[in-house]
Amino acid sequence: MKQAIKYLMLLSAALFLLMVGFGLAHLKELEPQKANAETLQSVPAQTPALNLQPPTSFADIVERAYPSVVAISAISTSSGKDEQGEDENDFSFGPFHFFFGPSPQIPQMQKPFRQSGGSGFIISTDGYILTNNHVVEDADKVTVTLNDDREFTAKVVGRDEETDIALIKIEAGGLPVLPLGNSDVLRPGDWVLAIGNPLMFRNTVTAGVVSAKGRRISSSSLDDFIQTDAAINFGNSGGPLINLKGEAVGINTAIQRSDAMGRVVEGIGFAIPINLVKDEMDQLKTTGKVKRGYLGVQVGPIDSDAKEYQKSKYGIDLKGGAIVQSVDPKTPASKAGIEKGDIITSVDGKEIKESKDLVRIISRTAPGKSVKIEFYREGKKKSVDVTLGDRTKGLNQEESQSENESEKEAKLGITVEALTQKNRMYFRIPDDVSGVLVKNVDPKSNVFTKGLRQGEIITEVNGLPIESVSDFYKAVSKIKSGDMVSIYATNGELGRYIYFKAD
Repeated sequence: MKQAIKYLMLLSAALFLLMVGFGLAHLKELEPQKANAETLQSVPAQTPALNLQPPTSFADIVERAYPSVVAISAISTSSGKDEQGEDENDFSFGPFHFFFGPSPQIPQMQKPFRQSGGSGFIISTDGYILTNNHVVEDADKVTVTLNDDREFTAKVVGRDEETDIALIKIEAGGLPVLPLGNSDVLRPGDWVLAIGNPLMFRNTVTAGVVSAKGRRISSSSLDDFIQTDAAINFGNSGGPLINLKGEAVGINTAIQRSDAMGRVVEGIGFAIPINLVKDEMDQLKTTGKVKRGYLGVQVGPIDSDAKEYQKSKYGIDLKGGAIVQSVDPKTPASKAGIEKGDIITSVDGKEIKESKDLVRIISRTAPGKSVKIEFYREGKKKSVDVTLGDRTKGLNQEESQSENESEKEAKLGITVEALTQKNRMYFRIPDDVSGVLVKNVDPKSNVFTKGLRQGEIITEVNGLPIESVSDFYKAVSKIKSGDMVSIYATNGELGRYIYFKAD
């Protein structure tokens, strides 16, 4: 009996140890799983992998687009001299001449002529073609060569110098059309193709990506270029920039290969957004030109420091806006009472988030229309109704006033003129820089010896702010020969004080 009890006790102990061992083993298996589960919960969900495979070929897109792209040849018999015998290319050309240079002169005994080439693309079956203004500007004869080698003499239907767009027409029917896309939906990194005739090598295709949007390559406030690294060369002007749907999203216009310091770069090309072109096509087709509203102000952005200043001083929380840097006299803005320092926040209820919004809204409004402009002045919200002028007439008036005033020459040996849109564009002076442009400096003057040169902007004379030609001559009229003079001059980026003795 005792032996039986002893046997049962040993058996029970063995079963107990077996169960304990099994339980420990089971716990060991569970612990790693629990730890893994906790670890997985602490790791954020991974974003799906992007498909980074580039297209294997653009051939199908190019094959469909080829028939719509044309070569353009333009001949001008003008000598390039105005009535005073001055070369018109010395001063009045725009940014596109700056990048591409003037067309070569043909040195022959016959009447002088210039020949230039470019590209374009067909937008209607009855022969309307888009290209750049600088391709056909001042041309006496424009010849279009189609992809099938047929040649036509084209009529220039309309041109817009400020945005460098031209609409021409050939008498033909049943032509292949390149569809127009939506440039607003382009994003940096999107694939694009450029087709054109660089150096007259017809139907040349280059590929790249959208590098950036909203670029400014001149001081024109209407600049809104697409930047691309698709190779654009001489002769590509006017050709299409195409997306992967085979639609034109831009007009190839300009290249930049070096900066003011002489540094050479590659892969910086610019195209006009096709949506901007769409806005102008009806006017180009019906009237031959584009009319835009004109306010008569120079504006700048509201940055974070400006917002903080307005909040700390006036308690207003600006979300955006455009600060008025200067108001041109006898303009719609001046007549309506808009002043320097006003912060424009809306036009006809449309919010101004940044300064270019104001330019875009005003320029897309017809001259003669009244708009309601809301703005802040010293922390108080105000509004005025402004009847817009005509932008072209307004800019021409600025230029003519500048020419009349610049005939005066101060005793300092400096001739100045107003900052017009044209000379801002030529000297690449930002819109937020105010002052007067140095047109000429007498080489015999003391200020010439100190380094003042044509193209610089004078913003201050003897501590007095200079915002107009009359401001400059008023300040200078107080200076006598032998007086010490202080001038603050800038090239738009870097400024400096110049001290010299008046002649």
